[in-house]
Amino acid sequence: MAEGLFVYPGNIPRAIFFNNRINCGKRGGNQMRIKQNRTAKRPYRRVVAALLLAILIGMAGLTARAGKAQSCRFPLESSGWRVSDAYGWREDPFTGQKTFHRGIDLACGEGTPVLAVMDGVVSQARMSTSYGNVLRLCHENGQETVYAHLQYLFVRPGEVVGAGQIIGTVGQTGRATGVHLHFELWSHGNARDPAEVLDEKLLP
Repeated sequence: MAEGLFVYPGNIPRAIFFNNRINCGKRGGNQMRIKQNRTAKRPYRRVVAALLLAILIGMAGLTARAGKAQSCRFPLESSGWRVSDAYGWREDPFTGQKTFHRGIDLACGEGTPVLAVMDGVVSQARMSTSYGNVLRLCHENGQETVYAHLQYLFVRPGEVVGAGQIIGTVGQTGRATGVHLHFELWSHGNARDPAEVLDEKLLP
């Protein structure tokens, strides 16, 4: 199978999507705005919207009872990984210029399963010149996660995913110097250091 194609096992329930994107709320709370496909049949839009609303309300309730934001699990189904590049300022390996690295790079074997770190909805699943095959997920409380340089994508825009669900495999697509997962964590439109919240110790 050629790189860049979806591997789509089974009929997984998915939300209606438009132009391969779903817009996440950026102003806090548990808002998630989904652009509807105008060609879709009206009854399906209502059913899907109701299901998504119920899921988001349930997620918000769990967070409120816990009194803190949802924690992240680790994005790789493997113990054979290492941090090849950390979050923060660095010398760009392609240009040699000082740039800000908005995520962490986890080097591991090609084809290693990539997992969703939190419950959420797929907002983007596409091929990027720089990020290669890339997924972006929307989560509660204005949080988003990005998974880049993937070999294959197993989900499509609009799909509801659970924490720990396999969403793709590690690859070397796009501008990558080696096989690795580039992982980003965003909160209300601002990049955060993923090492602060992941459930694995990333640094000694």
